[in-house]
Amino acid sequence: MLGRLARWLRMLGYDTAYERALPDHTLIERVLLEDRWLLTRDGYLVKRKVLRGRHTLLASDDLGDQLRQLQRELQIRLALDDRTDPRCVVCNRLLEPLAHEEATLRVPPFVAAQHRTFVRCPGCRRIYWPGTHWTHVQGRLARLSRHEG
Repeated sequence: MLGRLARWLRMLGYDTAYERALPDHTLIERVLLEDRWLLTRDGYLVKRKVLRGRHTLLASDDLGDQLRQLQRELQIRLALDDRTDPRCVVCNRLLEPLAHEEATLRVPPFVAAQHRTFVRCPGCRRIYWPGTHWTHVQGRLARLSRHEG
Protein backbone atom coordinates (compact mmCIF):
# COMPACT_ATOMS: atom_id res chain seq x y z
CA MET A 1 0.00 0.00 0.00
CA LEU A 2 2.83 2.43 0.83
CA GLY A 3 5.82 1.03 -1.07
CA ARG A 4 6.67 4.28 -2.85
CA LEU A 5 6.54 6.21 0.40
CA ALA A 6 8.83 3.63 2.03
CA ARG A 7 11.43 4.12 -0.73
CA TRP A 8 11.36 7.90 -0.29
CA LEU A 9 11.63 7.67 3.49
CA ARG A 10 14.66 5.40 3.09
CA MET A 11 16.29 7.90 0.72
CA LEU A 12 15.69 10.53 3.39
CA GLY A 13 17.52 8.36 5.92
CA TYR A 14 14.58 7.01 7.91
CA ASP A 15 14.70 3.39 9.10
CA THR A 16 11.63 2.13 7.25
CA ALA A 17 10.37 -1.43 7.51
CA TYR A 18 8.11 -2.37 4.62
CA GLU A 19 6.73 -5.62 3.28
CA ARG A 20 4.09 -5.90 0.63
CA ALA A 21 1.60 -8.04 2.53
CA LEU A 22 1.50 -8.86 6.21
CA PRO A 23 -1.54 -9.98 8.17
CA ASP A 24 -2.71 -7.30 10.61
CA HIS A 25 -1.70 -9.30 13.70
CA THR A 26 1.86 -9.78 12.34
CA LEU A 27 2.13 -6.09 11.46
CA ILE A 28 0.96 -5.01 14.92
CA GLU A 29 3.35 -7.47 16.57
CA ARG A 30 6.25 -6.05 14.55
CA VAL A 31 5.34 -2.47 15.44
CA LEU A 32 5.33 -3.37 19.12
CA LEU A 33 8.38 -5.67 19.20
CA GLU A 34 10.59 -3.35 17.11
CA ASP A 35 9.24 -0.17 18.73
CA ARG A 36 8.18 1.22 15.34
CA TRP A 37 5.74 3.89 14.25
CA LEU A 38 3.02 2.62 11.93
CA LEU A 39 2.19 4.55 8.77
CA THR A 40 -1.00 3.31 7.14
CA ARG A 41 -3.99 4.19 4.99
CA ASP A 42 -6.09 1.55 6.78
CA GLY A 43 -8.55 3.35 9.08
CA TYR A 44 -9.81 0.06 10.47
CA LEU A 45 -6.32 -1.04 11.53
CA VAL A 46 -5.62 2.09 13.57
CA LYS A 47 -8.74 1.56 15.66
CA ARG A 48 -6.87 -1.17 17.54
CA LYS A 49 -6.20 0.04 21.09
CA VAL A 50 -2.69 -1.41 21.11
CA LEU A 51 -1.71 1.01 18.31
CA ARG A 52 -3.02 4.12 20.05
CA GLY A 53 -0.28 6.74 20.00
CA ARG A 54 1.92 4.61 17.70
CA HIS A 55 0.56 5.39 14.25
CA THR A 56 -0.16 7.98 11.61
CA LEU A 57 -3.21 7.52 9.41
CA LEU A 58 -2.25 8.94 6.04
CA ALA A 59 -5.03 11.00 4.50
CA SER A 60 -4.02 10.72 0.84
CA ASP A 61 -2.83 8.23 -1.75
CA ASP A 62 -0.62 10.94 -3.28
CA LEU A 63 3.07 10.64 -2.40
CA GLY A 64 3.60 14.39 -2.18
CA ASP A 65 0.63 14.80 0.15
CA GLN A 66 1.89 11.90 2.29
CA LEU A 67 5.36 13.41 2.63
CA ARG A 68 3.93 16.82 3.52
CA GLN A 69 1.64 15.22 6.13
CA LEU A 70 4.63 13.44 7.70
CA GLN A 71 6.65 16.65 7.63
CA ARG A 72 3.83 18.49 9.37
CA GLU A 73 2.85 15.81 11.91
CA LEU A 74 6.13 13.97 12.59
CA GLN A 75 8.60 16.74 11.65
CA ILE A 76 10.43 14.59 9.10
CA ARG A 77 13.05 16.50 7.12
CA LEU A 78 12.42 16.69 3.39
CA ALA A 79 16.06 17.25 2.48
CA LEU A 80 19.00 15.31 1.12
CA ASP A 81 22.13 16.92 2.49
CA ASP A 82 25.14 16.24 4.68
CA ARG A 83 22.82 15.55 7.66
CA THR A 84 21.09 12.74 5.75
CA ASP A 85 22.29 9.17 6.18
CA PRO A 86 20.53 7.59 3.20
CA ARG A 87 19.46 3.99 3.24
CA CYS A 88 19.12 1.46 0.46
CA VAL A 89 15.69 1.95 -1.07
CA VAL A 90 15.43 -1.82 -1.55
CA CYS A 91 16.60 -3.36 1.74
CA ASN A 92 16.78 -0.41 4.19
CA ARG A 93 20.47 -0.78 5.15
CA LEU A 94 22.59 2.33 5.65
CA LEU A 95 24.67 3.08 2.55
CA GLU A 96 28.47 3.08 2.69
CA PRO A 97 30.99 5.05 0.62
CA LEU A 98 32.45 3.16 -2.34
CA ALA A 99 35.83 4.08 -3.80
CA HIS A 100 35.67 5.30 -7.38
CA GLU A 101 38.20 2.67 -8.43
CA GLU A 102 35.95 -0.11 -7.13
CA ALA A 103 32.82 1.48 -8.57
CA THR A 104 34.35 1.62 -12.07
CA LEU A 105 34.48 -2.18 -12.02
CA ARG A 106 30.75 -2.41 -11.24
CA VAL A 107 28.97 0.43 -13.04
CA PRO A 108 28.65 1.22 -16.76
CA PRO A 109 31.73 3.03 -18.18
CA PHE A 110 29.71 6.17 -18.96
CA VAL A 111 28.55 6.40 -15.33
CA ALA A 112 32.10 5.88 -14.03
CA ALA A 113 33.37 8.65 -16.33
CA GLN A 114 30.59 11.09 -15.33
CA HIS A 115 30.56 10.60 -11.55
CA ARG A 116 33.15 10.59 -8.78
CA THR A 117 30.94 9.80 -5.78
CA PHE A 118 29.41 6.38 -5.20
CA VAL A 119 27.78 4.56 -2.29
CA ARG A 120 26.94 0.90 -1.88
CA CYS A 121 24.47 -1.08 0.16
CA PRO A 122 26.33 -3.57 2.36
CA GLY A 123 23.29 -5.87 2.23
CA CYS A 124 22.10 -6.22 -1.35
CA ARG A 125 25.27 -4.65 -2.87
CA ARG A 126 23.33 -2.14 -5.02
CA ILE A 127 25.41 0.88 -6.04
CA TYR A 128 24.05 4.43 -6.07
CA TRP A 129 25.43 7.71 -7.43
CA PRO A 130 24.11 11.29 -7.70
CA GLY A 131 22.79 11.11 -11.27
CA THR A 132 19.84 12.82 -12.90
CA HIS A 133 17.35 10.83 -10.80
CA TRP A 134 18.98 12.25 -7.65
CA THR A 135 18.66 15.77 -9.05
CA HIS A 136 14.96 15.18 -9.77
CA VAL A 137 14.41 13.82 -6.24
CA GLN A 138 16.10 16.87 -4.70
CA GLY A 139 13.99 19.19 -6.85
CA ARG A 140 10.78 17.47 -5.84
CA LEU A 141 11.73 17.62 -2.16
CA ALA A 142 12.48 21.34 -2.47
CA ARG A 143 9.07 21.94 -4.08
CA LEU A 144 7.34 19.87 -1.38
CA SER A 145 9.09 21.86 1.35
CA ARG A 146 7.77 25.04 -0.26
CA HIS A 147 4.32 23.38 -0.54
CA GLU A 148 4.27 23.55 -4.35
CA GLY A 149 3.66 19.82 -4.87
